Amino acid sequence: MSAFVVSTIHIDTIVSAAIDLELFAARTDHGTLERVCHETATAFGKMLLAENVHSVVHRYRLTGGAEAFDYAELVATYTFRYRPCISAGIAAKALDCFDYQSCETDSYEKSLAYAFTCRMAKALNKHLAGYEAAPWGIDDRIPATTH
Repeated sequence: MSAFVVSTIHIDTIVSAAIDLELFAARTDHGTLERVCHETATAFGKMLLAENVHSVVHRYRLTGGAEAFDYAELVATYTFRYRPCISAGIAAKALDCFDYQSCETDSYEKSLAYAFTCRMAKALNKHLAGYEAAPWGIDDRIPATTH
C-alpha cells in the first residue's frame, strides 16, 4: 500500500465541511469534544495533517531525514483557509482519501484523527442524496431497492 501527504487544500476542504456540519470532535488527548469552527479550524487541521504526515513518515521510514523535516514544517506553518459550499459527496471522498493516506501506523485507529474521521463520516451520512427519503428499517415489506 502506498501513502502520500495530502495537500493543505485537502485538509481545508475536510475542516470546512466539518464546520458546515457543525461537527464536534476532540483535538487533544484530553478527549473533550469541541465544535469545529473558524476559531478552532487551524488546530483541527494541524491535528489531521500531523497524523497524515506521521503515517507517511512511518510508512517510508523517513524519520530524521530532510523530507520528514519538510513535512514537520508544513504542519507547523499550516493555517486554515475556509472553503465554502463543500458538497457531502466531495467531503466524503476527501475524508476517505485522508483516512486511506493516514492509516499506516499501528496506532492510527486509536488516534484523534481517526476518531474525527469516524464522527465526520457518520455526520455526512445524513447529507447524502436519498438519505431522508430512505426507510429507517428494511425488511421484506420495505424493499431496500426502492428509490
